[in-house]
Amino acid sequence: MQTVILAGGMGKRVFPLASDMPKPMYEVLGKPLIQHLVESLKDSGFKHLVIITGRGGEQIRNHFLDGSRFGVGVDYAVQKNALGMANALEAAKDLVEDTFLVVNADDILERALLERIRKQHKDSGAGIALSCKPVTETWKFGIVQMEGDRVTKLLEKPAKGEEPSNLAVVGAYILTRDIFSHFKHVPVSDHQFEDAIQRFIDEGNLVTATVYNGFFAGFKFPWDLFAINKHLMDTHLKEPKIEADVDISAKSMVEGPVWIKQGSKILEGACIRGPCYIGADSIVGNSCLIWNYSSIGNHCVVGFSTEIKHSLIGDNCWFHTNYIGDSIVSSGCNFGAGTITANFRFDEKNIKVKVEEEIIDSGLDKLGAIIGKDCKTGINACLAPGVTVGPHSIVGPSVNLQENLAPDKIIFKDKGDYIEKENKIAPVFEKKHGQIKKLMKLRGDE
Repeated sequence: MQTVILAGGMGKRVFPLASDMPKPMYEVLGKPLIQHLVESLKDSGFKHLVIITGRGGEQIRNHFLDGSRFGVGVDYAVQKNALGMANALEAAKDLVEDTFLVVNADDILERALLERIRKQHKDSGAGIALSCKPVTETWKFGIVQMEGDRVTKLLEKPAKGEEPSNLAVVGAYILTRDIFSHFKHVPVSDHQFEDAIQRFIDEGNLVTATVYNGFFAGFKFPWDLFAINKHLMDTHLKEPKIEADVDISAKSMVEGPVWIKQGSKILEGACIRGPCYIGADSIVGNSCLIWNYSSIGNHCVVGFSTEIKHSLIGDNCWFHTNYIGDSIVSSGCNFGAGTITANFRFDEKNIKVKVEEEIIDSGLDKLGAIIGKDCKTGINACLAPGVTVGPHSIVGPSVNLQENLAPDKIIFKDKGDYIEKENKIAPVFEKKHGQIKKLMKLRGDE
């Protein structure tokens, strides 16, 4: 079956990441997200692809070309304006067959989902087959009402209490070319695609949905990369992978499923505790600790006494005596000695992030900084939980960055005043005990 891959979105919600590329080209575990998707499609027998690109689409074209290097065939279409999913599919109208699969380029899904939706579509004879997953925050998704396997209603982002079920549509659809005629009869909007499917249902056509409880994640916000990275590491890192020309000191410790790419060097006293990924030609210095699903890019230097915990680091980054926790650092960044990314609130509540002009609850109680390309920090800088730093910006020495820093900016500390007031935050120990138990298991103790 032919597959249409939607890769034309602007990616504003993942800023400052992917600011100079289509967001499906953001790399995790050494490959662009869209390549992970293409490999899953190929393994499931979907080898005829149509990729719809938008801004920066030449990067995707240059990566895949005709697809032969990846064992697939690729055609391309261009979405000139980002006007939603229906508009993107219109760009491929002259390329698609009578029945085709549609997926999003920055979604990571399992082979089982692809096989299940294809089987249900074939067995049911439906015109359209959807996939859905139980969720708790129903107001964030398109929600389906079902009678058995049949979809009777599709409601986009219903108000709290008005949702017909807890089943959210996720990004795998099998469509018929008839959908294009329905696009013409509903207004252009962000939910034109969903409205057209509802019209398709209202006209008496059969739409089914596969309920899926396996892994599915999309790159909608920066912190979504943590779940994606964990899934990919758990899938592809079952045992250690040490490539050619890797130099590991006998006085270092490398344990668990760790993937170290060719030409990298691990110095004395370093500890890498998998699952972890170290890119090619990188150096992990003395007394460093890298652990808990951390990923380091190519040509990086993790200097003396640096700890990188549960973080994603791009290419060509340099560190020295730093703590990087639960953070995402893009390529070309340089951290001065003593810089830390704070990742935990004093009140231990979820960390909120300002995305464009909206404050979004990340759903995480641990989240560090999100940093764009080619940034620097001075010595002893501190970045508060959930702050973002735009590309090509500098956080000066001893700055305690509490708010987002825009691109191409420098922030320095002046002779500011300090404020002293009563501490009303009560200590909470339950989470600490839970964390200690986890750490003890990592050490092999009970």
